Amino acid sequence: MKNKKNQVNEKSLFLVEDDDNFRNTLAIEFQDRGYQVYTASNLQEFRALNNRRFDFAIVDLKIPGTNGLNIIEEIMQKCPTCRVLVLTGYGSIASAVKALKIGAMDYITKPANLAQIERALLGSKSEPILANEQMIQEPTLAKQEREYIERILVESGGNISEAAKKLGIHRQSLQRKIRKFPPR
Repeated sequence: MKNKKNQVNEKSLFLVEDDDNFRNTLAIEFQDRGYQVYTASNLQEFRALNNRRFDFAIVDLKIPGTNGLNIIEEIMQKCPTCRVLVLTGYGSIASAVKALKIGAMDYITKPANLAQIERALLGSKSEPILANEQMIQEPTLAKQEREYIERILVESGGNISEAAKKLGIHRQSLQRKIRKFPPR
């Protein structure tokens, strides 16, 4: 059992990640570093824990039942002092800009090691985290198209029909393009 002094000084972390193995590994690693960790893998689990206040939150963008941007908005409404980090395998400039506008303090793409994640979470800028090789290379036309489509999808709230209409293409064509997007 922990003594009261440790409980008072313990930092609370809310981890919202749909990949069970990754979520559990991160939770264990952060617990070992002195964090009190609460986890959620979907919208229902998130809402069940959303009545708590957290010092930190790590949120994935791909969450069953919603997207990470909606979760960030809910966290910021409930606890505006929470330091939110987006950690995603499907990063794009559009989603990064949106996340930062709604309150996330940093945005990093997977793969990332625990030290990078914790530095970003704590706001330490000793090492550039966003400047990985993918982001500093000249973007290809396919990558620019993908980011544009993702931005329109974010603006459309994930609604494929609405996004297709904004893009001026058929809904099925948009779905085919989305399926072609390789994970980063």
